[in-house]
Amino acid sequence: MGDVLADLCDDFFGMCRLAERRGMRVIFDEIVEAVRDGRRPDTARLDELFSALGLHAHEGDRPAAGSPDTRTRTLPPGGVPSVAAGSGHVTDRPYVCPLRVCHRAVLRRAGQDAPTCDIGERPLVVGR
Repeated sequence: MGDVLADLCDDFFGMCRLAERRGMRVIFDEIVEAVRDGRRPDTARLDELFSALGLHAHEGDRPAAGSPDTRTRTLPPGGVPSVAAGSGHVTDRPYVCPLRVCHRAVLRRAGQDAPTCDIGERPLVVGR
């Protein structure tokens, strides 16, 4: 479920708009509220939402992390010891979910604020 939530967070506002257009905003909001409250979203509701949006909610059916068909990258077990950022600068850790509910990992761009978790409405935190 973590990868599915990572995809939702990665394009939160786009998916929110799409859910609105497809008449699925109530389910979208229900899932977001569950995550914000620290509850696990209902898998059947996630399936229903992702199906209506034309996406795969089953992690085994989705493209492998890092493929051109997905922007979300997952952390391997134990995290990432170091990640090279574009200009040759190496950052010790990627930024990860502050709610600890998904596997989204994002590099902070130089001169920019920390990336955000739009589901949790807070900045991502430095991974461990």
